Amino acid sequence: MIRQGLGFSWGAAAVSNAMWTGVWLKDVLEYAGIKSHDDGARHVCILDADKLPNGYYGTSIRREVAMDPAADVLIAYKVNGEELTPDHGYPVRIIIPGYIGGRMVKWLTTIHVSSEESDNHYHFFDNRVLPPKVDAERALAEGWWYKPQYIINELNINSAVNCPQHAEVLPLSGPAASSTYTVSGYAYAGGGLAINRAEVSFDGGETWELCDQQCPEKPRHMGKYWCWTFWNYKVDTARLLTAKDIRCRAWQGQNTQPQL
Repeated sequence: MIRQGLGFSWGAAAVSNAMWTGVWLKDVLEYAGIKSHDDGARHVCILDADKLPNGYYGTSIRREVAMDPAADVLIAYKVNGEELTPDHGYPVRIIIPGYIGGRMVKWLTTIHVSSEESDNHYHFFDNRVLPPKVDAERALAEGWWYKPQYIINELNINSAVNCPQHAEVLPLSGPAASSTYTVSGYAYAGGGLAINRAEVSFDGGETWELCDQQCPEKPRHMGKYWCWTFWNYKVDTARLLTAKDIRCRAWQGQNTQPQL
């Protein structure tokens, strides 16, 4: 028997690239006269206008992230050159490149600096990854939600296959048939780190083959990469007929995705 866990899996969804316009959070905090770390200014707490069953949604990030000029934390009011829509957080929202969406508060109403991290319900009971052995009852009884080791902030290395698409049909004969097929997808990593290679496997992960890679993004002013890198691999169509499946994985340095 397999027990259903808390939460859900996004899979390769709920991620995209966009051009954001706004003001740097660090500039706003400096203008407001943020105190030093030693004086207690250690966490930047943010709250939105979305009233949920357990109060308004809020979270916090460390001062070091908010004030880091390389982190590019933004109070955004435009996306792709247009004013934010309500779905995207109108009138202003937080953007933290390389972080999970749960820290990028929409419909921003309040920013305050504190000596402690946010005590908001959703800061603790959302966006955590607990060990598989910890079910809902145990998590509540033993306070697992409050263990800092299980918080999610920066994105992990991830990759996805874009082609073949879902339910795509590949003709094997006739004028549309081809002797080769280009498998393609994208990859990214958190922390502004560049993906240095992507690989595909057609035998269930027993062997891996190096893909061609394109990175249209130029690094930010401090060498950060916030956008996808694209990969592709041209394979003989005949190989796809005997492939167990098509798998991909990305690498950042010597770090890669875990084996399934």
